[in-house]
Amino acid sequence: MNFISKSFLSNKLLPLVALGTSAIMMATSAQALDIKQDQVNNCVATAVKLKVADNATAKKFCGCTVNVRSKMTLGQMWEIESYAQSGKDPSTLPYAKTMQKDLQQCGNGLKLNSPQKPKA
Repeated sequence: MNFISKSFLSNKLLPLVALGTSAIMMATSAQALDIKQDQVNNCVATAVKLKVADNATAKKFCGCTVNVRSKMTLGQMWEIESYAQSGKDPSTLPYAKTMQKDLQQCGNGLKLNSPQKPKA
């Protein structure tokens, strides 16, 4: 089952992308590498915890998705936020559509499961 759905990307991922990108934009280049790696590490930990993928698959998937997200400009982030705050669907923006395609390709050829709640 493909972990990335269109509604997940437009409703859940794009706002998270905007928040994560703002932290990267404010960092120096040396810090940005650490932040980018932290993003990958957090993604991997979450994917493994929710049994979306094993560690190796999660590293491939998360590395790809973080790389795609890191290419968003500050202006694009602001435009997405403006759309969301005004009730418009940010997934209709041309670069958001491209980013969604790129994010979906990150999962191609990988075995990704639906997220499962961890046992308490």
